[in-house]
Amino acid sequence: MSSGADDASRARDGRHAVPDRAERVHLAATFGVVLRVERGHLTQQELADRAGLDRRTVDRLENGQRRPSTVSIWRLARALRPGDSMQDRVALEERLRRAAGHSLVYANTRPHAARERVRGELLAEAGAGPVASEADLLGRLIVADLAASVAGADTERHDGNT
Repeated sequence: MSSGADDASRARDGRHAVPDRAERVHLAATFGVVLRVERGHLTQQELADRAGLDRRTVDRLENGQRRPSTVSIWRLARALRPGDSMQDRVALEERLRRAAGHSLVYANTRPHAARERVRGELLAEAGAGPVASEADLLGRLIVADLAASVAGADTERHDGNT
């Protein structure tokens, strides 16, 4: 009989495992390539040690055999840019997130506030507008409601002046 911890571990591994060949090929060609280029002269073991990951995890991420999580991406960005500013690490994190695309696994952990703020600022500067964390459903709903309210107020103001 398996324990609850074993069941949770299997469920977590299921989210990270890549189910089909097409997704493996896509991840290897996008996320894997970006990670290998960013890793540069570091070995997989050196990167894994810096990021607090297993070397096999780094290998599987590079070869598209594992879906990256938001947590592993942040660990990798920090490990690849240890002396850089928060802005540089967040920019790398964003590149890795985009490379992961729809395969990205959102961890159920609370995001680091400073990192998310800098990430939002960078996305806003790039023209993406106000950004809430992808995992923050309430934040997205509030932003959508505010946008609708502003659009409604503009419509009423224009209708009243004509």
